[in-house]
Amino acid sequence: MLQITEEQVQETLDMKLVLPVIKKAYEDCFNQKIYAGNRIFMPIRGEENVGQWLVANCTNEPFFGSKFSSVFPGNLEKGLPSVISKISLYSAETGELKSLIDANYLTAIKTGGSAAIATDLMARREATKLGIIGSGLQAFSQVLAIQEVRSIEELYVYDIDPGRVQSFIQRIEEINNNSYKIIAAKTADECVSSSDIICTCTTSLTPVFKGSSVKPGAHINAIGSFTSFMQEIDTDTVLKSDKVITEHIKGLWEAAGDILIPFEQGLITKNKVSGAVGDALMGEISKRENDQEITLYESVGSGVLDIALSIAVYKKLSKSS
Repeated sequence: MLQITEEQVQETLDMKLVLPVIKKAYEDCFNQKIYAGNRIFMPIRGEENVGQWLVANCTNEPFFGSKFSSVFPGNLEKGLPSVISKISLYSAETGELKSLIDANYLTAIKTGGSAAIATDLMARREATKLGIIGSGLQAFSQVLAIQEVRSIEELYVYDIDPGRVQSFIQRIEEINNNSYKIIAAKTADECVSSSDIICTCTTSLTPVFKGSSVKPGAHINAIGSFTSFMQEIDTDTVLKSDKVITEHIKGLWEAAGDILIPFEQGLITKNKVSGAVGDALMGEISKRENDQEITLYESVGSGVLDIALSIAVYKKLSKSS
């Protein structure tokens, strides 16, 4: 059994590897070569802290696997990550554990890569202004990935803790690919109204910006909400969105509070969700059709993408061990 550390994952996964693996995983999922099982999420001593299990199985690779993530927002005050993840990769031939993978970075890079694929499908081609709400590892991965699919000229960053914004900007200055301008937004709504592409990367239970701040033609990557009671973006934003896509339709209706809350209030129907990223990639649903549409990618996590990236990491490291 191969144990893989966070450091090894970081050394292995870069966007040149990640984006093609994620794109192929979506295509394989569409063609039923890899599929997700039912997810489990469990509030831990109240709604704020959550444990979540995602699983996936391959028919074109000799693997299946599971990912466990704990989300404890208060960890930031303790000097710990708010999200802690680990992946177990198993042999589909024997059921034995092949690898145990520290997956904080993998989870973040997977989320960023998936959002980049969605952004490439849905954002305007000339979208150059990126807004990020949040300043953790998930936020970092959004910038790392999206700068690969759009030519960013301005990056707006907002966090409820201004001190975290400055350290985040310093990290981005080390990895930005065209020396774009980075601006610390004074408010979340300023960040949103200034941006063509918006990414929300928080663990907030309540909306982090007003839907009225979203301008026509914007694309939104809603990353933070992954339980039925979390609502990181408000109902107005959902109502204004002309197209809504996600990783997997079933997973969205199990866990996306951003969508479930207005649905349960009778404000939207299930037809509000256009389909999955794989559907758009394979031409089953339309992409952006004009420059005025507001598009929304609602991310709730994907065991398919986690396991696809885990297999890529395992194959590369097992050869060198």
